[in-house]
Amino acid sequence: MNYTQALQYLDSVQDKGAKLELANIQSLIRQLPFDISGIDFIQVAGTNGKGSTSHYTASILQESGLRTGLFTSPHLQTIRERIIVDGRPITPEAFARSLSAVKEISENLVRQGRITNMPTFFEHTFLTAIHYFHVSGVDAAVMEVGLGGRLDATTSLNPVVTAITNISRDHTKTLGRRIQDIAREKAGIIKSGVPLVCGCPATTPSQRIIRDICTEKGASFHPVTRTRSDLSVEMTPEGYACVYQSADSIYHYRVSMNGIHQGRNAATAIRIAEIFLAERAPLSASAVATAIWNTSVPGRIECIPGDPTIFLDGGHNLEGTRVLTRFLAERNLSRLTVIFGVLRDKPYRQMAQMIAPFAAKIIVTEPESKRALPAETTARCFPESIASVIERDYAKALQTARAYGRTILITGSLYMAGAMRSHILGEEP
Repeated sequence: MNYTQALQYLDSVQDKGAKLELANIQSLIRQLPFDISGIDFIQVAGTNGKGSTSHYTASILQESGLRTGLFTSPHLQTIRERIIVDGRPITPEAFARSLSAVKEISENLVRQGRITNMPTFFEHTFLTAIHYFHVSGVDAAVMEVGLGGRLDATTSLNPVVTAITNISRDHTKTLGRRIQDIAREKAGIIKSGVPLVCGCPATTPSQRIIRDICTEKGASFHPVTRTRSDLSVEMTPEGYACVYQSADSIYHYRVSMNGIHQGRNAATAIRIAEIFLAERAPLSASAVATAIWNTSVPGRIECIPGDPTIFLDGGHNLEGTRVLTRFLAERNLSRLTVIFGVLRDKPYRQMAQMIAPFAAKIIVTEPESKRALPAETTARCFPESIASVIERDYAKALQTARAYGRTILITGSLYMAGAMRSHILGEEP
C-alpha cells in the first residue's frame, strides 16, 4: 500500500466500529513475528492531561539520551501525529510500510485461526506504532491509553512503568458515571511488580482507590505529590515557573504551554522519568528543564498569533473546559469571539455555561462527526444576551469571526479543533 491506500484501508476498518476487549489483541501481540522485548514501554492513562504528560515524558527521555517512541491519540490534523520517534512524526511512506506489515501479519493469523478477527481501527494504529518503533530501534516508548485502561489495546503490552494522570468524568457510557467506577477502569492498567505513578491529588477518592488496587496487585505506588507544597506553579509573562519536590529531588523548570495545569502534567512526567531511569542513570535537572520548556502540543490552549489572535483548544469535557476558563481568567481574556461546536454525548450545557462569561459573540458550528450536536441545539445553550450566529462552514465561520476584530477562541471539540487548525494555518492533513 502507498499512503493514500493506507488511509483508505483505515477508513474501511473504522466503518466496522470499535470493540473494547483484550483477548484478540493480546493473542496478536504474543504472536508478532518480530521481537519487541528490547523496547521499554511506559503506559499513561487518565481522563485529562495524559496526552501532554506523554509528550513531556517522551521529551525528557529523549533529552536524557534515549531513542524514544511516542504513541498518542486521537490526532488533530493527520494520523501520522499519533506515531513519533525522537520528536519527528512518522513519514507517509513509513506509515504505509508499517501498516501494510500489520495488515499482512493480522490476515495471516486470522487465516491460520490463531486470532479470531482483524484488529479494530485503534488496534491497527497501535500495532503500526509498535512495528515502526521496532524498525526504528527505539530504546523506550511512551504509550498513551486510548480509552479507559482495563480493556485498552495498550494494556496488552508489558510496561516497565505505568501512570494515571487524573480522574474526572468523561466517556461515562463506557466507563461509568461515578468517579470511583472510572478510577477502577483506568486502574486496570496496574500490573503486579510494575510501579504506578499517580497524578491524582492526595486525599482524593481516586487516589485512594488507585493506591488500594496497587496494594492488591503488588505494584509500588508513587504519588506525584504528597502535600500541596511539593509543587508550586507561578504565572509569568513567558509561561509558568515551577518548582517540584519529588520523593527523590528538587526540580526548577519553566512551562511554555498555556494553562497552569501543565505544571502538574510536567511534574507527573518528571516522576515517571525518575522511576524509569532509576536503574539506568540519575535524571538530570538540566535535561528536565530543557525538555519541558521545548515541549508543545498543538490544540491544547494553543495561541496562534495574528490579527486577531486565535486561541485553539480541543477541550471537550468539563475538566478540559474548567482549565481553559481558568486560563482565560488568569490572563484577563474576555469579550472574545467564540467559535463553539460539540458532540452530543458531552456535557454541552455546562460547557457552554462556563464559556459564556468570556464571550462577546458566539459563532455556533458542528464538529465533522456523526455524534455532532445540532448547531440549533448548541445555540440555545448560550444566554440570549450574547449575539450568536450559526455557521456550519468552517471557512465562513473563521471569516465571520475575524471580521469582528476580537480575539478568537475555538473550543468544544478535538475533531473541530483539528479541522479549524488546518483552515487557519493552511496545512494539508
